[in-house]
Amino acid sequence: MIHPTAVISAHAAIDPTAEIGPWCVIDGPVQIGPRTVLMNGVAVYGDVRIGADNHIGAHTAIGGRPQDPAYQNEPTRVEIGHRNQIFEYVSIHRGTVRGDGCTRLGDDNMVMAYSHLAHDVQVGTGSRITAYCGISGHCQIGDHAVISGMVGLQQFVRVGAYAFVSGHAAITQDVLPYSVAFGTACPAYLHGVNLIGLERHGVAKADLHRLRQVMQLWKDTSRTAQSVLEHLRQHWGDQPQVREIIAFAAASTRGVLR
Repeated sequence: MIHPTAVISAHAAIDPTAEIGPWCVIDGPVQIGPRTVLMNGVAVYGDVRIGADNHIGAHTAIGGRPQDPAYQNEPTRVEIGHRNQIFEYVSIHRGTVRGDGCTRLGDDNMVMAYSHLAHDVQVGTGSRITAYCGISGHCQIGDHAVISGMVGLQQFVRVGAYAFVSGHAAITQDVLPYSVAFGTACPAYLHGVNLIGLERHGVAKADLHRLRQVMQLWKDTSRTAQSVLEHLRQHWGDQPQVREIIAFAAASTRGVLR
């Protein structure tokens, strides 16, 4: 159903089961999948591909021009997967050629009101981005991560899978998978393992115990990060979660919170 007040580009491809609310603007070669709902006043610009069963709240803007002075109108896009909940006044900007040209939101995510996903942001599956968050350009958020309210992520920061970032935190370095980043003063710091989140996802007690040991080692700033990584490789390098942490930290370009 398309409301008669909506303005729809002739280049748009909208599934007949999708719902487009009052005063929406669909401008350009936008693709909208089955059963996706756009509430009133949603604006979608340019090459935007939205999958099935998404719910997009009032006055959300998707596909807008990147807030990057180097952007010169190159053909870039936004890709949104399936079953996402995007709430009121969220903004998601298209990618740039300094990334791979695409801003991505995967499947089963929740992006709460007034949050911003800047150009080239990559969000995985099942994550929660709480209200008033600012996710800067080129940031990456792993599967099932939780970003609490009023958090700011600096450009190129990565948040690992199953991590939890506490409210009002200013994140300037990468956040390890399975960890908690805490602190309202900048910079934030590693608080420990995300016990509550991991228990909710059914992680075994033995794995939780091991992850607590890993986080305690990583927090020990009397040791270099490299020596901690070597210790992890020697003692738990055969454990999948520890291997993920090692690979994540080894690939960091901004450094990892400790």
